[in-house]
Amino acid sequence: MTTSPVAVPELTRYLDAIVELTRYRDPQDLAAALLKTLRANLPAQHLQLLALTNENRVTEFDESNLQNAVVFDPLGPEGDKRRPLGEDADLLQCVRTQSPVISEAPGSRRAVLPIFGMHHVQGLLVVDGLSDGAVPLALLEKLLRVYGNQLFVLSRGEVDPLTGLHNRQSFPERIRRVASRARSVRRASDESEARQHCFALLDIDNFKQVNDRFGHLYGDEVLLLFARLMVKSFRHDDLLFRYGGEEFAVVLVNVSLENAERLLERFRAGVEAYSFPQLEPKTVSIGVTVIYSDRDVDEIVMRADRALYYAKNFGRNRVFCYEKLVAEGKLEPLTMAQGDIELF
Repeated sequence: MTTSPVAVPELTRYLDAIVELTRYRDPQDLAAALLKTLRANLPAQHLQLLALTNENRVTEFDESNLQNAVVFDPLGPEGDKRRPLGEDADLLQCVRTQSPVISEAPGSRRAVLPIFGMHHVQGLLVVDGLSDGAVPLALLEKLLRVYGNQLFVLSRGEVDPLTGLHNRQSFPERIRRVASRARSVRRASDESEARQHCFALLDIDNFKQVNDRFGHLYGDEVLLLFARLMVKSFRHDDLLFRYGGEEFAVVLVNVSLENAERLLERFRAGVEAYSFPQLEPKTVSIGVTVIYSDRDVDEIVMRADRALYYAKNFGRNRVFCYEKLVAEGKLEPLTMAQGDIELF
């Protein structure tokens, strides 16, 4: 694969692509727009974007942290299969060298190009089945730099600066996407328990006492440690949020309500057993509900919130499910009327 002088029409197309990419404010929409542009301009049989991560949800990689890195399709469904980076020698070399990898095989040409975050590689563009003829590699690399910069800016705007979890501002759109997938599954007559999604609100019990006794700086340290426990405890596909103050949220994907309760109970027990420096054992109260395919975001949150406050009012350090509380007559059903939430 060689570079060639760039003709003015070709340059114009890439400039148009840059203008298009900077229009988007959602990372998934941005990724989809990049692929659409590349498919219209690159003579190739197949293109794929891949993102990088590991068990600690690191998002940028170089030679120093490749050992447990995995790749996945960021446009694929939640729970889409991840595979070790090292399974593909071209991908591994691209991240290790932080530069494009071009491979030639009989009847097939392939290019793997890095997509950079703030410092290192955060993603890869894989181009398979390249047609004969020169491809403007340098120009393509510049376009990917623009995409990486835009993706980094958007991603930073969705992250809580203290804990590194998703922030509350990113929550509505992400949960809408999950609810939309639930609707798609329902239309396909495949809304089995294994394909359910659940939403939980988590609140650290008596957190005000930490701030009052040790100050807000130490309180922030407790929040950071709590967030790290969440990262270690929940599955990689689950979405983790700092919802506000000492309140956190989890979207558990592709899981039955019963299994979601088990995951949350395991986390609750883990928090209780964890030794926070200078503190007596801390606990967490949790409320969980199903992300119903025909409910809006506000109602989903309110259902979990009612279960959470039931836990707070009945001893704390508990996990309660909204649907079970209603079925047992311990909570009245929550309904929506004219855009407002009414309790009956």
